[in-house]
Amino acid sequence: MHYWLALGLMGMAVSAASAGFASEIAKDRMLVVDGKRTFVLGIYENPADDAILKQIAEAGFNLIHTPAKTEALDRAASFGLGTWINTGASIDFSADRDAREKALAGLVADYAGHPALWAWEVPDEALWNCWYGAMQWRHEQEPAQQRAQIDALQDAALRERLIGMQAESKRLFTRGAIAASEQKADEIWRALGVEPPNPGLNISNAQERSEMMCKGMIEGYDRLKALDTKHPVWMNHAPRNSLEQLAAFNRAADIAGCDIYPVPAYRTGHSDLMERSIAAVGAYTVRMQNAAPGKPVWMVLQGFAWSDLENNPTPKSIEEMRVPAFGESRFMAYDAIVHGARGILYWGTAYTKRDGTLWRDLLKLVRELADLQPVLSAPDARMRLRVELAPTWGSVDRTVRVLPKAAGHEVWLIVVNESLDPMTYTVSGLRGLDGTRYHDPQDDREAVVKNGSLSLDISPQSVQVLRPEK
Repeated sequence: MHYWLALGLMGMAVSAASAGFASEIAKDRMLVVDGKRTFVLGIYENPADDAILKQIAEAGFNLIHTPAKTEALDRAASFGLGTWINTGASIDFSADRDAREKALAGLVADYAGHPALWAWEVPDEALWNCWYGAMQWRHEQEPAQQRAQIDALQDAALRERLIGMQAESKRLFTRGAIAASEQKADEIWRALGVEPPNPGLNISNAQERSEMMCKGMIEGYDRLKALDTKHPVWMNHAPRNSLEQLAAFNRAADIAGCDIYPVPAYRTGHSDLMERSIAAVGAYTVRMQNAAPGKPVWMVLQGFAWSDLENNPTPKSIEEMRVPAFGESRFMAYDAIVHGARGILYWGTAYTKRDGTLWRDLLKLVRELADLQPVLSAPDARMRLRVELAPTWGSVDRTVRVLPKAAGHEVWLIVVNESLDPMTYTVSGLRGLDGTRYHDPQDDREAVVKNGSLSLDISPQSVQVLRPEK
C-alpha cells in the first residue's frame, strides 16, 4: 500500500470512529457501551423478517451479528440493537498483506463510526480450523475418495496392495505417527497415477500453519487497534486446542470465548474435556479465562438441536439429538455467569423452528436475563465466600457455585448446582448481611442470613437467583 493511501485511510478511520459510540472494557472485564456497563446478550443471527428481529429485541437481546453493510447496521439500530462485524480474512496479515490491510482499513472507515457497532470479530474458530480442515481431509474425505478409485481398479493385485496401504496408513495414525501416515496416503495417490490433491493440508503441519496465522492475526489486530481505538476485538474459539495455543491466538483479541453445545449430555462429543454434562459450559468458561488472563470472556451457547444440522434427520435422530429443555438452557447460561462470563451469545437459532419450544424458551430465558441486567452488569461483590456441602451419598466431584453481585447497595447471590444430585449447601462469609432474607421466586425457596451464613437445598444441575429482602 502506498504511504499516502495508508495515511488517508487511517485518517478517515479515526474520524469515522470518533463519530460513533465507544465500547470500552472496564477493569472488571465488563463491557461499557457509551458509558453504560452492559452484560452482553447476543445472537448469531440477523433475520430478514422484521417480526423475528422485533422478537429478538423485545426479548432483551442487545447484540446481533450483521454483515458489513450500512443498511444492516441501520436496521439493527432502528430496533435498539448493537452489532458486531466479522473482519474476515482481512485481519490475517500472514498472506496478501497489502490487500488485506487495505480491506481492513476500509472496514474501519466505513463502519467504525456507526452508532450500532459495538465490536469487531475475527474469523470464527480460526485456531481450530487450522487443524479441523486437515483432519476432515485426511480422515474422512481422502480415504473415501481413494477407496472409490481403488474399488474401480481392474488390476486386482494393485487393488489389494492399495487396500493394504490404506490399512497401514490408518495403523500409523492410531499409533501417533501422523507424518508417516500422511506420507503413506500420498503414496497411494501416486500409485493411482495422480499427485496428492491437497499437498499442504496436513495434520502434521497444522501447528506450523497455525503459528503463521497467529502471527498474521496479531499484526492485523495491532493495525486495527491503531485505526479504531473505540471498539474491542472479539475472538471465538472452538472447544478444542491447548491452553498454550489458545493463549497465543488471544493476543490478537480484547475479548475471548468459545462455543460449547453439550445437549444431549454425553452424546454430542462437542466437549472433549472430562466434563461432558451440561456443566461443561462452566468448565470451558474457566478454561477460556485461563487462556486469556485479565480479558473478558463471552460464551457462545446452544440455540439448536444437533439433529437440526442434519440434512434429513430420522425420527430417531430428532428424538435422541434433541433441543435443550428450558431448565438445561437456563442452567448453561447461569453456569457461564457464575464462572465469570461477561457475555452470552446463542448460535444456531437460524436452524430452529420459530414455533418450536426451543425458540420460545430462549426468548423467555433472555427476557429473564435482560430483566437482571442491573445485577449481571454490576461488579462482583468483594466477598470471600465459602461453600460447604452437607454429607450426601454421591462422590461429589461437582459442587455448588455461588457468585455475589454488588447491585447498588444490595448483594445478590447467583447459585448453580453443577452436581447431578440434589445438594444442601451453606454459604458463609456474608459479612454485614445478618438479618437479610434471600428469596428465589422461581425456586420458591428462601433463607435468612445468620452469623454471616445461610443454608438452602438445591435441585440437581439447577439455578437459584437469590434476591435480598430486608
